[in-house]
Amino acid sequence: MSIKITGADITDEPGLGPCYRIVQQSPQGIELYILPRSAVAADMELYGVDDPVRVLDWRLHGYRSPASSAPTSAPAVSLVLATQAQEAQAVAQYGRARLADGLATTRAHSLAHDLDQVDAEADRLKVEARKARDAEVAEIKAAVSIADDAGLATLRALVLADVDDIATDRMRYREQLTAAITA
Repeated sequence: MSIKITGADITDEPGLGPCYRIVQQSPQGIELYILPRSAVAADMELYGVDDPVRVLDWRLHGYRSPASSAPTSAPAVSLVLATQAQEAQAVAQYGRARLADGLATTRAHSLAHDLDQVDAEADRLKVEARKARDAEVAEIKAAVSIADDAGLATLRALVLADVDDIATDRMRYREQLTAAITA
């Protein structure tokens, strides 16, 4: 299936906030894809990715996966790994906060070492999650191609122009996720 991006804009969608409004031409006709900026930021944080264009590529292809439309399908391997990494990272952040507050002083050195190991495991899981996500998207790309033309270039430019706002959204997501995991 060949997809061509025919329009891209930034809109403020009620309940979603700033979004990329992407008009695409597919064999089925004209399609509208609304991608919240916060979703790009969340994926960047979840997978430990610093390139919003990479996440954009994942998002443009990811929703076309046959598994994404199956209501009873298991979560993607990449999402499971990324979630495990976030849980480990949140535990380490919580532990460091407790150390900083002086609440774990009896074994501070040992606990700090353990937290370093948890951080290392979170990093390892994020690397595995990124590899898995890249493989999932590569499988989709075998059946779906998005024209690398002016439409896609315009969309990439919009995302890159938002990089500071995406970073702010990413920090907000990190704080909310850590609070939810450690609550």
